[in-house]
Amino acid sequence: MRQTTHGGCIAPMSLLSLIPLFTVLASASASATQNQIPLSLTEQRRPPLVTLRNGTYEGVYSPTFDQDFFLGMPYAQDTSGANRFRVPQHVDEAWDGTRPATRYGHACPDMEPEEDALWGMSEDCLSINIVRPAGETPDCKLPVLFWIHGGSYQVGTSGLDRYNLSWIVQRSVDMGRPVLAASINYRKGAWGLLSSVELHGSGNTNLALRDMRLALAWVQENVAAFGGDPGCVTIWGESAGSFAVGQMLMSYGGRADGLFHRSIQQSGSAATAWYNGTEWYQPIYDNLVRRAGCADAPDTLACLRSVPYATLYPLLSSSSKPSFYPTVDGDVLPQFPTELLHAGRFAHIPHLYGSNSDEGTDNAPAGLDTDGDVEDFLATRSGFGFPRAAVRRIMELYPDDPAQGIPLGTGAERFAHRGWQYKRAAAILGDVFYHAPRLDDARHYAAHRPADTFVYRFNTRAWISALGPGKANPACEAVDGNDKNDTRRRMGKACGAIAPAHEGVAHATELAFVFRNPAWLGPWPQYRALSDRISAMWINFAHDGDPNGPGAGDSGDGVVWPPYASGGADGANLVLQTEQQGGLYVEPDTYRLAGREFLTQWARRRHV
Repeated sequence: MRQTTHGGCIAPMSLLSLIPLFTVLASASASATQNQIPLSLTEQRRPPLVTLRNGTYEGVYSPTFDQDFFLGMPYAQDTSGANRFRVPQHVDEAWDGTRPATRYGHACPDMEPEEDALWGMSEDCLSINIVRPAGETPDCKLPVLFWIHGGSYQVGTSGLDRYNLSWIVQRSVDMGRPVLAASINYRKGAWGLLSSVELHGSGNTNLALRDMRLALAWVQENVAAFGGDPGCVTIWGESAGSFAVGQMLMSYGGRADGLFHRSIQQSGSAATAWYNGTEWYQPIYDNLVRRAGCADAPDTLACLRSVPYATLYPLLSSSSKPSFYPTVDGDVLPQFPTELLHAGRFAHIPHLYGSNSDEGTDNAPAGLDTDGDVEDFLATRSGFGFPRAAVRRIMELYPDDPAQGIPLGTGAERFAHRGWQYKRAAAILGDVFYHAPRLDDARHYAAHRPADTFVYRFNTRAWISALGPGKANPACEAVDGNDKNDTRRRMGKACGAIAPAHEGVAHATELAFVFRNPAWLGPWPQYRALSDRISAMWINFAHDGDPNGPGAGDSGDGVVWPPYASGGADGANLVLQTEQQGGLYVEPDTYRLAGREFLTQWARRRHV
């Protein structure tokens, strides 16, 4: 077997590279692994063991990837009962013998159990997963990629197959730059972000963020036993996970406390979501107390902790309930994120950060046909709190010109089935939530770290499987997919096609390219080539704080990712797209600049 070295440690190369079998990662059971590679290619090994301060875990060896998995390890105590709506509590028990770490832990409760409860769902959910190249020893010092999943802070779990860490770890080994990857579950929605006078007064605020910090503390204490480097941890997330990375940077006014050393943000800022106060949340809390039968209790929070899970779950996990997000609590988040950002009160570490060209297509509502519809939406239905004068200025900065709208580059097409002014609304909303906050963040990040703040714009539409999300047909031919007739033919063969034009390069599109999971990425060679390049950039950044290096220039085009500050006052973005689209190139960060800057000025009206 071929081997490469890292820091004096031996990292075996993977046996096979492209077998999209999530069951290999997910379970050690015979039923879950019956479709693994042929027995003639497997290697008989004892399950991997790792001994931590509390005790020893037994993981899973994957012959498919030649990796060790340690899954579902608690980094905090069960959050039910007395620990419900309470800051996460350290695991305080030790054990003899071994405990299994062979399957993902339960998802924390949310409104989508049909998707997120694949591995169970309960309040005993604060767990961490470790994926490493097989055979690593504590003497190895592998950089750690610490993944925080998205889902609007309301849904999601690390056990979803789109977050399968094996493919990016394998890519790191193939590059000769192995990494160790970790992912976590954290409390979401009201379970992790319920707010009220009672929560604030008892110090139990922003529990989701506190869960993440405790998981990072667990990494500091334990990751060396897996072969990871506690001094080289990159926090990494997408969507709400990216919001969370931004919030981690600002926690306690910018205290990293040695928990992390680099950051990767994919589509989201600490300033993306609202930071409503108790005047917003208190009526919601009071209604919950009443419906849970706790209205007459002397301590309503203590009463809620005594309510059975089966009774409380439908009260907190209905899709009709309002969304919950972090709050300015004077502790974890001492001020609005824009205040902290502009004061430089964030962790001054290397940053890799970007957004997708057409983020707003996920947020633009259907049925906005006239100027009046758009103006009314912005003034009364969006929750932004913009006065009419600001709305009128936004309308001027984002005119009803489909050529300037989103999806980018779709010319005079209006996608009228979505609304005559759909593209206008998509441009505004994508900038409100993603592109304007990203611009503001990048400028301030780069002011403190000019040499190692790197910004991208991802610009390739998703491949969509005809069998459904994440269900690639391995028999699909690896054709380029550029010809429309061929694309339709392949759809007929249960393969897949490019995402609908009205979605464009939508929110979360880049995930498949970063993770390299072929079930999501698809069979097209140009997509796999771009994925190889992007994943190499992420891995290089985890090693050095610089995305340039091995694998990042595989196309031979000579394109180097420059620091954002190299673009001067304009900033510099690297556009990530396939060779068939023209390949990677550097652009000034000036698209829709006047609009983004105006929206940044009005960010405080969104309570950020």
